[in-house]
Amino acid sequence: MPRLSLSGFRDPVRRPLFIVWTGVAVLSLLAVIVVAVGATSTRAFCAAGMCHTLQADALSSYENSSHSEISCLACHMPVNADPVTFLIHKAEAGVSGLIGVASGAKPPINAESELAMDPRQMPERQCTQCHTANRKLTPSRGIVIDHAVHSRNKITCTQCHNRIGHDENGVTLTKGVARHADFMKMQGCFRCHDMEGKKRALGDCQLCHPIGFKLKPANHDLPGFYTHYGDSTGHAKLALADKTGTYCSMCHVRVRFCDRCHGVQVPHPKGFVETHGPAGKKSPAVCANCHAKGVAVARNAEFCNACHHKQGDPTKPWLPQHPAVVVAQGTYGCFKCHPVTYCAHCHVRGLGKK
Repeated sequence: MPRLSLSGFRDPVRRPLFIVWTGVAVLSLLAVIVVAVGATSTRAFCAAGMCHTLQADALSSYENSSHSEISCLACHMPVNADPVTFLIHKAEAGVSGLIGVASGAKPPINAESELAMDPRQMPERQCTQCHTANRKLTPSRGIVIDHAVHSRNKITCTQCHNRIGHDENGVTLTKGVARHADFMKMQGCFRCHDMEGKKRALGDCQLCHPIGFKLKPANHDLPGFYTHYGDSTGHAKLALADKTGTYCSMCHVRVRFCDRCHGVQVPHPKGFVETHGPAGKKSPAVCANCHAKGVAVARNAEFCNACHHKQGDPTKPWLPQHPAVVVAQGTYGCFKCHPVTYCAHCHVRGLGKK
């Protein structure tokens, strides 16, 4: 078997043949690399290849998006990348795919939209390479968005349009996989905006909605929305279901709106049950605004009695019941909460007599 050596290049007789075959080998290798890189850069490979078998949800949501006819690399490869950057990116993707397969990773890998939130991975130019002055942006009806202001404040496109390339609406996801948050909903805006001026930008309605746009949500017009507390149509249940605390605060400043109506901070702060706060101590009727209207306690009952007067029936007014309790147990229990002169307010004036 002949050995590979450089002697053929030194031999004037064999040198032309060595040069020809070396050139053929180099060109063949380059052709293989070009074909391989091209084949692994197609949508078909991204969909059926080893890497994205880990992210079936990413594929189905991509096919469901408005960008489904755009090549994956158009968004996920740096704009105008040089060959070295391109190959490095391909190598990193291949290695991460192999690691995912080996580790048995489950979807979604990008559970919190980290890629969309990272301006280094998804800079503004990833979008503006297509969405230029020649491609007019068309916000939804009733929405006014100043993209230039966001751009000047270093808010990249995908920090708001985080699901633009992977739309999960109507897509059946893998069992046990939670949907991504969609920051194009109003709650997404209030990651930076607020009504109190504590965040990066104000949340005034006219900043994003034109004059004449109906601001009140449809559920606010349902019968009993403000007066039903325990059922699904009441505003209290809706507020309690808002785990992030943004649904109500997107339109209402709690101190000026909620607390003024309720007379006390809602939801109640930590430790409120022990102290009841100044308002609860000063006027028990404030508590009854909400608590005396549930299913477990009869409507218009004295809610406070369930804790403060356990000796009686909490579904009925306490005052008519208290004489029998005092006769049976004495006044010692009364003076744990009330001063000694408390009873005199009624009894000395004869109001306690039948």
